[in-house]
Amino acid sequence: MSAKKIFISYSRRDTEYVKSLVDALRKQGFEVWFDKNIRTGTDWDDTIEEELKKADAIVLILSKTSVASENVKDEISYAIGLDKPVNPIKIEECDVPMRLARKQFVDFTVMGHEAGFERLVNDLKQTLKLAEENKSVPKGSFKPPVSTINTNPQKKSKKIIPYLIGGLVTLVLFIAVIWNCTEDVNTEEINDSTDTIVEQEQVQTEDSSAQAEINGLNLTKVVYSADGDKPTGYFENVGDNVWMERSVENDAKYRFTETKRDEWFVYLSDESRDINLYIDLYRNGIYMSTTEEEEPTLWYTIIATE
Repeated sequence: MSAKKIFISYSRRDTEYVKSLVDALRKQGFEVWFDKNIRTGTDWDDTIEEELKKADAIVLILSKTSVASENVKDEISYAIGLDKPVNPIKIEECDVPMRLARKQFVDFTVMGHEAGFERLVNDLKQTLKLAEENKSVPKGSFKPPVSTINTNPQKKSKKIIPYLIGGLVTLVLFIAVIWNCTEDVNTEEINDSTDTIVEQEQVQTEDSSAQAEINGLNLTKVVYSADGDKPTGYFENVGDNVWMERSVENDAKYRFTETKRDEWFVYLSDESRDINLYIDLYRNGIYMSTTEEEEPTLWYTIIATE
């Protein structure tokens, strides 16, 4: 296998686990880089950006601390902006962010670390078009630290069934007691109160679902702020890949053409002014560059989306 460069994005708390993973990936023929390779005196951010540019693929470690890490979010957002393939792996139970949950990830907590590693290697080969080198991964190729949480695949415990049955019986008995103690209570008032609560919960659920579904593929409007506080304008899709930038007073400012969109980003261009924008829903920012080669810079902060 010709060496392909892999960048590892992770939280410092998972360093020991990542060291074991890096050693195992290198034995499979991959050239692996993670921030332990940064030399003393080197500018940290510049090195990270340079290595992300050189990487052929990114392996993202999903754990309780990494999903909350701003550094990890910045690395992944930057990698996606560079069109780099991202291969997430989940090494412990954690709340995966919505935009990462949409990506196909290898769940080591379900498959087990050994089977999960074999799947990761095969996924990387496919991503990097090395599928023709479909050699099986030897057993025991990856051995995580002993302290690793969830070293075995999760299994549904049969012990929970008696507890569920017991809980159901208790609930039925409790309802019967309450019913007998409240015969004189106005049933109609209870029903009206219950209906009101249910309706409120349904409205809240519908609102939450509508908000959660907004992503780069269905985005139609973003409200932005120049100072991060009050709204100063917005971009709106007016149809046929045309976006208008308007002020808060609804005055038209500029016209942009949509060139591309995916789950996290919408890319806009104004050729008359030689300006390129991309709306970054992951970092809640609108970034601007004046040429294809120039590094994009944060222009506005997103404060609302539709």
